[in-house]
Amino acid sequence: MTQAFTPPSYRSAPDVNWTTADLCDACMDYADWGLRVLPPIFKSYGGRSWYFGQVVAVPSPAADGALSLAGLLAEPGLGRVLVVDGMGSAAHAILGDRMAALGVQNGWSGVLINGHVRDTPVLARMPLGVHALGAMPNRPAAMAPAAAGEQVRFHGIAIRAGDWLYADTDGVIVLSRRHTDPAGGDAGAG
Repeated sequence: MTQAFTPPSYRSAPDVNWTTADLCDACMDYADWGLRVLPPIFKSYGGRSWYFGQVVAVPSPAADGALSLAGLLAEPGLGRVLVVDGMGSAAHAILGDRMAALGVQNGWSGVLINGHVRDTPVLARMPLGVHALGAMPNRPAAMAPAAAGEQVRFHGIAIRAGDWLYADTDGVIVLSRRHTDPAGGDAGAG
């Protein structure tokens, strides 16, 4: 005899009970949540298509977006997400398997890059969220060390350090506060 399938309950774990679509719906009536929906130009390359975390904003120190994320990814990630402005450059990749491995080892939740990545078959097997504009096999000849900043702005959207980024298979959104924060409405409802 077969029993009907009953999905597990996540009601006691609000951090895993969200989708970007649900968060958009919940935040629609609350301007103080600062909902920003990124355009559907970012593709998922990491082994985790569902991830979230507090933003560490990384502006590009170079006009061509050639920067090294190794120093930042070597720091404790604490479940945060690097949001990197690679200036949208298609001339080179700024994240590959070795830098992504640093992110995994140090507890980063994900990396969103306004630029390109490489080593995509390996990235797809890593427990790290990675969104980027595309893939490019070569890297820059010289890369300036990246540093955390106050904000990045690309595609008409400002993303500040301390914002919260949420990504799943529907897309990527940014909120001014964590979705489980009780102020401003019940954005944690699923």
